Amino acid sequence: MSGSRPADFAVARRLYAGEPLGTRLFVLARRMLAPLPAIAARIPPVGAILDVGCGHGLFSLALASADPNRRIVGIDPSPAKIAAAARAGGAFGNVEFREGVVESIDGESFAAIVVLDVLYLLPEAQKKSLLAACRRLLAPGGTLVLKTNDTHPAWKYFVARTQERLMTGAGLTLGTGELHFRSCAENASLLRASGFAAEIHHLTHWTPYPHTLFVARPT
Repeated sequence: MSGSRPADFAVARRLYAGEPLGTRLFVLARRMLAPLPAIAARIPPVGAILDVGCGHGLFSLALASADPNRRIVGIDPSPAKIAAAARAGGAFGNVEFREGVVESIDGESFAAIVVLDVLYLLPEAQKKSLLAACRRLLAPGGTLVLKTNDTHPAWKYFVARTQERLMTGAGLTLGTGELHFRSCAENASLLRASGFAAEIHHLTHWTPYPHTLFVARPT
């Protein structure tokens, strides 16, 4: 494991102590509502990591704090969230936050790319564009770790969709104004069409959301 410790989300959350209350609450909700430690455990133990749609940077900072020898890059289109992430991560020399989208990255490669709760915010053409960029940026033998929500069971899907409608409606999550959830089978098909072979993991968690994780590698 090259000296890596498990990602410590408690340590990462404390880095936001100086941020406004709204940011601290958002980060706390992110930690509580998603099975982030289970996802972090799927990240390969060595190599550079790209966190696509990193938001306030919680996941990136938890990984960075676990292993000072790893290079972490977080990218997000929200300037406010990237600014908060950069302030929180100021003490770490191994993490960098950039405002932008994954398609804008060129001349770099990553052992792992993480995309958490982003895909259902994008219409079909943008989903394909994002996945194509991820495949281009993965180093040989690299891994794409993609978390989304399934559309089954229906009651969990209803809860997840309702929450995301509230988040995007309040401007707390950037999106196109619509939500573009796809079933587990449809997302698996999209990954295949984008040049990936994926393992599918339905994550158990106390929250009533249909958390689904794809661990994918280029074919």
